[in-house]
Amino acid sequence: MTFVPPTEEQIDEALGDTAQLPTDIQKALTNRINESFASIPEPDYWGWLNQRQEYGQTFKSFEQVVSKAIPHSTQVSSISKEKGIFVITVKWWRAPPLELIGEFAQAFFLGCDVKILPMVDFTESMPNRINSGTKQIQYQTKGLFEYLAHTRSQRNAREELLCVAVTMADIYPDETYNFVYGQARVTDSYGVYSFSRLDPLFPMPPHKSMNMKLTDVDRTIILRRCVKILLHEIGHLFGLKHCIYYLCLMNGANNQIEMDQQPLFVCPVCLRKLQSSLKFNIEQMYRKFSDLCERYNLDFERDWYRKRLDCISI
Repeated sequence: MTFVPPTEEQIDEALGDTAQLPTDIQKALTNRINESFASIPEPDYWGWLNQRQEYGQTFKSFEQVVSKAIPHSTQVSSISKEKGIFVITVKWWRAPPLELIGEFAQAFFLGCDVKILPMVDFTESMPNRINSGTKQIQYQTKGLFEYLAHTRSQRNAREELLCVAVTMADIYPDETYNFVYGQARVTDSYGVYSFSRLDPLFPMPPHKSMNMKLTDVDRTIILRRCVKILLHEIGHLFGLKHCIYYLCLMNGANNQIEMDQQPLFVCPVCLRKLQSSLKFNIEQMYRKFSDLCERYNLDFERDWYRKRLDCISI
C-alpha cells in the first residue's frame, strides 16, 4: 500500500471546529501552525505508513472512543488528583533513572501524578523466545500484561488510572512480529514498553553493554528515545491513535529511523484530543516541559517549546 498524505481540508476536518473553545486553546491549536509543525516525510517501502493501513483519527472520532483512560472527575474543569500513572520497572540497565523519565511524563500529562513502583524481575513462566536476528531472548508482551492484571490487587486501585511496565529486555507481541517498542492494552489501561532497542549499542548483549561507559551523547540519545516511547504509548492509553496529519509524537514507527524522526511534541489535532481529556493549561504544560528539556540538555526540544510559546502568546 502507498500512503497518501491528507489534504488541508482533511486536516481541518480532523481538528474540528475550534470557534467555541477558549481563546488560549484556540491560539494553541491554530496560531502560526506552518511555523511549528511539518508534514510527515514520505515513508520508504518499509516505513510504518506503507506497511500499515492508517486512516487517521479525527477529534470527533476520538470523542466517541469508549476504551480510554479518563483522568478527570465529573466536574469537567478539574483533574482528579486521586488518579495517576503507575509505572513498574522490569530489569533496568543503561537507561536513565525511571524517576527522571517520570518527570517528563508528569509534565506532559499535566494534572496526572506519576508513581514509580518497586522493581520486579521476570518469572520463568513468562513466554519468551530467542530472536532469530539478535540471537537474544525476547519476552512476549502477553506475559507482562498478565502480570499487571494478576498484581492489580496489590496496587492501589483507587489511585490507579493506568499502569505501565517498562523493561530493558526486548519484547514481541506474537510470532508475526520481529519486535515492538511498546504495546498498549487500552481496554485494561495497561501498557508494556521496552527500551532495549533505544540504546545505540543494541544489539550488544546486556551483560556486555551494562559495563560500557555511557558517553554524554549516548546519554542524551537514550533519554530522548526513552521519554518519546513512554509518552507515545501512554498517549495510546488516553485514546489517541496513530497520527497521519503532521510530524507528531503519535506517528507510528517501524524502525529506529522513524522513531528518531518523531518529535517530542504532539500536533494540533492530537493536542486537542489530549487537552480535552486532561483539561490542562497548554502554556503551562509547554513551560514545564521546556524547563525539563533545558535541565537535561534536550536542546532541540527546549527551543521548539519556547518558539511555540512565542507563537501562541500573540
